[in-house]
Formats: sequence, structure tokens, C-alpha cells
Amino acid sequence: MVKTVRAPVPVVTPEASFADALRLAIARRGLALNRIRTHLADRGLHVGVATLSTWQSGRRMPRDESRAIVTALEELLEVPPGWLTVRIPPPRTETQPYSVVDYAEALSRMLDRLRRDAHGRLRNVTVLEEVRVDAQRSAYLRRVCQSVVAVQPVDRLIIAHQGEAGCDAERLALRAESGCRTGRVARSPEAGALLGELLLDRVLAVGETAVVRYEIEDRNTLPSTDYQRFSEWGGMHYVLEVQFDRAALPVRVHELRRRHTAGPNLVQRDLMLTPDGRVHVIEPSAPPGTIGIAWEWD
Repeated sequence: MVKTVRAPVPVVTPEASFADALRLAIARRGLALNRIRTHLADRGLHVGVATLSTWQSGRRMPRDESRAIVTALEELLEVPPGWLTVRIPPPRTETQPYSVVDYAEALSRMLDRLRRDAHGRLRNVTVLEEVRVDAQRSAYLRRVCQSVVAVQPVDRLIIAHQGEAGCDAERLALRAESGCRTGRVARSPEAGALLGELLLDRVLAVGETAVVRYEIEDRNTLPSTDYQRFSEWGGMHYVLEVQFDRAALPVRVHELRRRHTAGPNLVQRDLMLTPDGRVHVIEPSAPPGTIGIAWEWD
């Protein structure tokens, strides 16, 4: 008996719409919409058959709050992470780059000094981030493992970082570790921030992925009281861990979630330090805005 081997992913062009890709992926798996709904409900994700039908017909597109469902669909339909997500059209209204942070204008000016056309060509799939705080209470190191998927052809990832208020931007350093190499770096003295390029090994076509590792070192030795990672588009799986020096542990730690860095905190959840001074947050599908951890010293 000849066994039928299913193709790894449906054969579609990079320009294929979300609806076309979803329809082909569903047909390839041979699942009825009501079975898909049941599988998603078993994971705690609720979506109606009518909504799934409008998605695959193209009459409607998933909204930001449905990104977790699309991510689960990718796993259920056995397609690569981001294969469907990258095909969701961006919002029709254009906004300033980095609009979720209060130093967006400074970042936008630095972007003009690098490559403005590189902005928005990648989406984060998974971000694993470690922030280290030393005995002087300074967040001196940020280590990141980041997987990305291209929504337009691109050969670089743009990294933003802001130090503490009053920091010297020249004492902030970006270092590529693997999967990329450090390109140009622009700094903003007034914002205490840097914007840097991580150059990929090749140009990614739409739907292709990359994994990069990099570090940002802050040699300012200024006390820190929080760390926030911002996301302009949302949808990433995010893990943040802060490691404190055991000689200087905070007295209180809590989670930060904001729509804008200058906005109110949307959650009130204390976090527990481990015996070795670590604390973390995990978000399977981060919405646009910021996620982070804040702490108090005294």
C-alpha cells in the first residue's frame, strides 16, 4: 500500500493573501470548521465557525485581539510559526514609527540616519530576554534570543534601547552574538537611547524566518527601577526574566503592562523572587504596547 505523504506546507506564493493561505492550509489538513473551533476551544481559545468562515473567505481579517487564535491555528494546521500571521494586513491608518514609546520622535530621527525603509519589514515570533541587575542596582546587561519572520523582503533587524534618565548614550553598546552581525548604530544624547542594525546572513523573502542573539550593555551604572519591552504590532510569544544580584534584592516586584510607556499600568500583579534572585513574566501572544517588570528598592 502506498502511503500518502503530506507536503510540509501548502504551496503558495509569498504574495498570497491571509484568506487564500488559511483556506489552503485547512483543505490540506482536511478539517471542518466546527472541528477547528473545538480544537481551539480545548486550548481555551474561543472563536465561532462564522468568524472562521469570514477569515477564509477574505470578508474579514483577524483583529489584534485574535492574534493568539491565529498563532494556535498555525500549530493546529501544521504550518511554520508566523506563516499565517505575516499575511494579516496592517491597520489602514499609518502611525509614526515607535508610537508606543515616549521617545518615538528621537527613534524616528535615528531611523532616518539608518534605514527607514527597513522599519516594519519583520515581525517578532518569539522573544526570550534576560536583564541583569548588579549590586549597584544598575540594569547593566540585556541578553536576547529573538526569532523573526519577514512580512516584506529584508536583510536587517532594527534594535532600539533606552537607558535610564540622564544616561550617556555613548555608554550604550549593541553586540551581535549569533545569526547576525552588528551594523550601524545611531545614538540620541537627549533621549539617552540607541538604534542599531543587526545584519542578517541573507535577504529574507516574505514568510522566511531567522533567529538572532544579541546583547545590549549599559555602562552608565545608574540605578534602575523597571524594564519594559515594547511591541508595535503584537502577536509575539514573550518571556522576560530579570536576574538581580543577591547582594542587592528589591523589596517589591510587580508586572508592567501598558499601551504606551507613559500610560497607566493595566495590571496589578506582584511577582515572587526565586531564592537566587530571579523573576519573570510570560506572555504567549503580546498585544501592541509594552510588557515589563518594575521593582522597588526601599
